[in-house]
Amino acid sequence: MLVLNLLAALALQTAAPAPLSAAAATLLQPREIQLNFDGRHWTCGSDGTCEGRGTGTSQPLMRECRRFVGRLGPVSRFARAGEALTEAEVARCNATDNGRVPRSPQ
Repeated sequence: MLVLNLLAALALQTAAPAPLSAAAATLLQPREIQLNFDGRHWTCGSDGTCEGRGTGTSQPLMRECRRFVGRLGPVSRFARAGEALTEAEVARCNATDNGRVPRSPQ
């Protein structure tokens, strides 16, 4: 009985789909990188394809893309949880004015 339970648990574990919170990107300037950033472990291959594992921090997709670009460089693609940015959104994400607006003195 124990063996059957273990086999059933193993079958369920191997059949589980990838988590929807996973993220993916493609760097315009490919390089190999491994980085923990914003709650994800990012791994980028020499072809520029990056995979982000982990749940990540709770933030809008565009903000996550901008933070990624600010840290790793421009992208040609950015997606998370089955939702991908359009070409126009990727262009906005890569825009050079992604820096934070300074706060006015209080």
